[in-house]
Amino acid sequence: MADVIANGIRLNVQRLTPRHGADPDAPIVVMLHGMVIDNLSSLYLSLGTYLANAGCEVICYDLRGHGRSEQTPDGYDMASALADLSGLLTALGVGRPVHLLGNSYGATLALAHSLAHPEQVASLTLIEPPFLVDSLGTQMEHSLSRVLAATSHEDVERWLANNARRAAARTMRTARRLLRDTTLRRDMLATPPFDLARLAAFTAPVLAVYGANSDIIDQAASLSALVPDCTLVVLRNHTHGVLREATGYLRTLTHWWLFERATAPLPTYTPPPGPGHVMPDWVREKVPPPGLGAPDHDHDGRLLRTARDAGATWRG
Repeated sequence: MADVIANGIRLNVQRLTPRHGADPDAPIVVMLHGMVIDNLSSLYLSLGTYLANAGCEVICYDLRGHGRSEQTPDGYDMASALADLSGLLTALGVGRPVHLLGNSYGATLALAHSLAHPEQVASLTLIEPPFLVDSLGTQMEHSLSRVLAATSHEDVERWLANNARRAAARTMRTARRLLRDTTLRRDMLATPPFDLARLAAFTAPVLAVYGANSDIIDQAASLSALVPDCTLVVLRNHTHGVLREATGYLRTLTHWWLFERATAPLPTYTPPPGPGHVMPDWVREKVPPPGLGAPDHDHDGRLLRTARDAGATWRG
C-alpha cells in the first residue's frame, strides 16, 4: 500500500502490474469502489489481481473518507470526487487514456469523470451504476440515510462486537463516522443530474452490467438508450451485489472487454439455478435482518445458529 497526496488530501493507493512488468501499451485500468460500506479491497480481490495477471496495469484506491484514505470533514460532493481522481492520475504520472471500472457509486463516478474529461478515458466498465438523469442526488442521499439507520441499530452494533470479523467491524465503524461526522449525506443530495447533451456526444465504449434482481435494474434501459456506444449485460438471477455473486464471469467479461471484444463474441453466461440470488426485503430497505437480536446460544451454551444465520451477509 502507498499514500499519495492528490487534490490536497491523502489517498491510499494500490498499484498492480503484471509479474514481468507492464507492456508500454498495456491497458491502464483504474478501479472505483462503492460508497460507505466499501473500500478498494472489493475490486482489488475480485478483479484487480486477475486483470493485472492478464497484462493490465491496475490502479485501485480508497475514495476520500473510505478505507485507509483520509477522512475529511467535508468534500464528498461529485466535483471534489472528480478532482480527487484527476489529482491522483496526475500524481501517479498517468499520461494516457485509462479504462475506468467502477462498481455502484464508483460506476457513477466513473461516468461523471468520463463526461467531464473524455480525453482521459479509453473505455468504461460500469457495474450496477445508479443512473438517474433527474433526482440522482436525492436517491443516493435517501439510500445513505437508510444505511445510517441500519448501522446505528443496537442489535447491529452488538452483533458486530460479538460475531463480525475485525475487518467487517472496522468497515462498519468507518461507515458510521462517514455518515455521522462528515458532510457526505448533504453533499450527495447536491449531486447534479447527468447532462443529456454530454451523454449523447460521448464516444468512448461503455460496458454496463446489472443484475436482473437488482433494486436499480429499472435504470439500466435509460443508460443504454442515452449512451451511444453502450454494451448492456443483464445477469439473470443476480442482485446489486453482482460483483460478489458473479465474480468468475465478470473476470471473463472484463478480459473480453479489454482484450478481445473486436475479434470475439460476448462471452456466454450460465446463471445459477432456480431463483439464484434474490435481494431480501431487509437488504432492499437497508434495515437490520429479522432475528438479529435473538440469542446465538441456549441456556446450556449450545449453538442455536451460525453467524451467517444472524446476518453475517448484511450489506449496506
